[in-house]
Formats: sequence, structure tokens, C-alpha cells
Amino acid sequence: MRFYRRLKPFKALSFDLDDTLYDNHPVITRAEAALKQHLQTLIPATQEVTANFWWQQRRYCLQQNPALSHDVTALRLATLTLGLVKLGYEEAEAKQKAENAFAFFLRHRNNLTVSDEVIKLLENLAEKFPLVAISNGNVSVDDIGIRHCFVDTYFAGNGNLQKPENDMFHQACEFINITPSQLLHVGDCTHADIFGAMRAGCQTAWVNNQSFAIVKKPLKTLPTMQLDKVEQLQTFL
Repeated sequence: MRFYRRLKPFKALSFDLDDTLYDNHPVITRAEAALKQHLQTLIPATQEVTANFWWQQRRYCLQQNPALSHDVTALRLATLTLGLVKLGYEEAEAKQKAENAFAFFLRHRNNLTVSDEVIKLLENLAEKFPLVAISNGNVSVDDIGIRHCFVDTYFAGNGNLQKPENDMFHQACEFINITPSQLLHVGDCTHADIFGAMRAGCQTAWVNNQSFAIVKKPLKTLPTMQLDKVEQLQTFL
């Protein structure tokens, strides 16, 4: 644990989820591979397309509706639907098949294990502080077994702008009835979590877990503190 700024008294903690509480990169890699196989089995025409085909549909969806950049679920559904339309399906059928494929993907996306040590940490912290989750992703806190640790959860989409925008940080502070400076945000992303939370007026704990597969971008804004793993928050119990 290293400190870059003076840690002021805080009254609550917010947590990013992916790559902060668990190693998410292999989870997404497996889910993407499972989705590809699923599509090729049920929709043979997808066997003929390259990976770039789906990225092209994604880029087109974002060009037509930039707001989709704040909602990973809506963006994936739009991408799948557009791709299937391009492969010859009527839009209604393409939408239905896309929804079914996304449900399949989501089951694999939520097929992950949060370590007992991390769950125990969250449970112990929750006895002392209100905890909230703030995520740009679409993991289910119910499915991965940590919903009981949080007083509330915030996900980008459905009107919430993704981090590093202020939306979810300020909503969490309003819900808990604290000022932003009284919130300690814990996250791995140097831009979304650290830059975003600092800009929102919060204190930050940067989780730079070298055992996780994701490569961290260099810090542009110094956090309040740096952790080698989230378990080091035991210090505050």
C-alpha cells in the first residue's frame, strides 16, 4: 500500500467490479469464445464471417447512436441484431435471435468466482461502512454472490453515463447522504476509476493487481493510494 495524497476521513466505499474484485479478462475471453461457437451452431451463416465483421457492426452502431458507448448491454444487442440483419434475417427475427444469443453470453459472462477472501473482506467492510458498486460493465452481483455486501449498485446505461463521468459517483453520494470527498472509490482503471472519481471529488484507491491479466494504462492523475490487491483494504477494519 502506497499513499500519494493525504487520506481524509471517509464514510463510505464504492467498488468497481471487473478486474478490481476478480480477474475479469479470462472470463470475458471464455464468454466471447462460447458466444462465437453458439452463433456458429445455431446460425450457420456466422461461420463465414470474420471477427472484423462484428467489430464493423459495432462501429456502425456507435456512429449511428453514440449514446450506446455508455451501455455495454445495449451496444452488444444492437451489434448482434445489425450483424444478423446483414446476414439476411428480417429485423424482428434478428432481434429475437440477438436477445437469445445475448442471454447465452450473459450466463457465461457471469460464470466467475469471487474468492472467499474478497467476499469476507466486503462483508467485514460492510459492517463498518456503507458499500456501493459502481461499474461500467454488466456483471450480475446477484449471480456472482456479492449483492448482499452493497447497499446499492450503479451500472452505466439506462440513463447513467459511464465512468469517468460524474453520474454514478454523485448518485452514490446522494444516496448515502455524504459529500464526494467522504467517498473512497476503489478501482483498477486509471481513467474510468481514478481520473473519474478524483474529478468527481472523491478519494481513490487504485488496485494495481499484477496477477490479473488486464494491462493497466499509466496513471495520468495520482490516486489517494495504491493497492497491490484489494485485500489490502483489511487495514481499515
